[in-house]
Amino acid sequence: MDKIKTVILWALQILFALFYTIQGIIKFNSPSWIERFRAYGYPDHFYLVIGVLEVLGGVSLLIPKMTGYGAALLAIIMGGACLTHLLHHETPNAIVTAVFMILLGVLAYARRPARIRSRQEPQKP
Repeated sequence: MDKIKTVILWALQILFALFYTIQGIIKFNSPSWIERFRAYGYPDHFYLVIGVLEVLGGVSLLIPKMTGYGAALLAIIMGGACLTHLLHHETPNAIVTAVFMILLGVLAYARRPARIRSRQEPQKP
């Protein structure tokens, strides 16, 4: 069972790493993102901040010691995206971002650092 769990987690990490790294890079060069963020009421250049964070989060998913932190960062970003979509009555987009947020939360929990994991697990007699 541990082997299956490991394969699933690595598959999620790789898929999310590719997705968020590409999405972050696209935000640097796409005028449509400028308009979308402006329409949502965000300040100018906020799309660049999100793009940088997405790239950092995506790359960190491939670094074993950073995976939990990267997944948590991306889950927080997806939480904000989900709220943004809900506020603008974009329910289908909100559902997709909520699913991503949940999957990233599971990944962050599963890949949390060993020092945190050891504090949470009960001591065996």
